[in-house]
Amino acid sequence: MEKNGTVHTCSWCHKDVAEENFALHEMHCSRFLSLCPDCGETVPSEQVEQHREEQHTQVRCSQCSQKMERCHLEDHEENECVERLQSCSFCELELPWKQLDEHCLACGSRTERCLDCGRYVKLCDQPQHDSTCSDSKNTSKIPSIVRKKHSVQKPVTCMFCRKLFPPEEIYEHELKCSEATGQKDDTEFSRLGARPRTDAIDPTQIGSCPHCDLALPLQTLHWHQVKCQLYSRLK
Repeated sequence: MEKNGTVHTCSWCHKDVAEENFALHEMHCSRFLSLCPDCGETVPSEQVEQHREEQHTQVRCSQCSQKMERCHLEDHEENECVERLQSCSFCELELPWKQLDEHCLACGSRTERCLDCGRYVKLCDQPQHDSTCSDSKNTSKIPSIVRKKHSVQKPVTCMFCRKLFPPEEIYEHELKCSEATGQKDDTEFSRLGARPRTDAIDPTQIGSCPHCDLALPLQTLHWHQVKCQLYSRLK
């Protein structure tokens, strides 16, 4: 059984050794161990050169070309390299770390419509919005006309015959209506710009009217723009 007594820490291998064995132990370590002149780590004497080559040789990062000791390369590539790939928290696109802040600022400013309350919310604000928004809590605060707008598509007026049609049918109707009335190219509405196809428009995108600066979904912005410009000319 090992006797209890005073112990000392070997300056070579850093082990705790009983006082009665310490002198012999340290003499043995000093004979077979050496200190690396670069990092001060204790290594077997016959492996000093191998250790220095494996750990302290100067190498370059393959991504950013920064020079460093080999022992620091792995940590640099994973945590420090400005060219290391990182994923955007909004779109999950991988891009260099040095471009991530600028990308996330723009990407997080994109908006999506909340399915519970119908409001357009920035992607960067969605976690906070989700924690305070629920269908039962927020629907009562939205005017009935707004809730109806999101649940039922408003009919669109034909620019030629002035009749109302569903948004998904208005494009085909106006093509036929313009040919029947002979107003395909010379109407006031044609000079203001052709009506876009509603099936090609992303309903989550928002634009501003150049005449009154009102922000509207792109699907309804064109109709508003035409009427707004005509109204401004009549003033």
